[in-house]
Amino acid sequence: MTEECDIVFRKATSNDVDSIMEIVADAQRSLGDRGIDQWQDGYPQRDRIKDDIRDGIGWICELQGDIAGYAAIVINGEPEYENLEGEWLSTGNYVVVHRICVRKKFVRHGVASALLRHAAKEAILQDVHSFKIDTHEKNQYMLNLLEKFGFTYCGIVRYEHGKRVAFEKLL
Repeated sequence: MTEECDIVFRKATSNDVDSIMEIVADAQRSLGDRGIDQWQDGYPQRDRIKDDIRDGIGWICELQGDIAGYAAIVINGEPEYENLEGEWLSTGNYVVVHRICVRKKFVRHGVASALLRHAAKEAILQDVHSFKIDTHEKNQYMLNLLEKFGFTYCGIVRYEHGKRVAFEKLL
């Protein structure tokens, strides 16, 4: 496990796109190897990552001088959450993390946990006290992480690429 002080967070830049796409490819392979169809259709594409960077929502996690992880951290940015099949714990502003992925050599080093903690800190800095997130129902790694962080299952979100289980944590 990596110490939090060893991790550096920064906004992603256009110079990071190739490295981010390598990390995305690692995550796609990992999901596929575990029999999970999430991200097996090419998502997230290079243009989606470029859009994240342009919109100022793409975040890099650096460890040992290398880009270890990536996530899009968005405030109130998920329209599909309006159609949740279930019930959120709260209404109002929220932070959501999308496209969270970790470079293969840094898996099990606490990078995903650090990205979630960073998203929560960013939310609180903006006076946002709700953290919503969704994942594939078979993505046991992410489900375990959300349980560890105290997220509560709230229902199902449907995207054009499939349904996802949705969770919320009050900050």
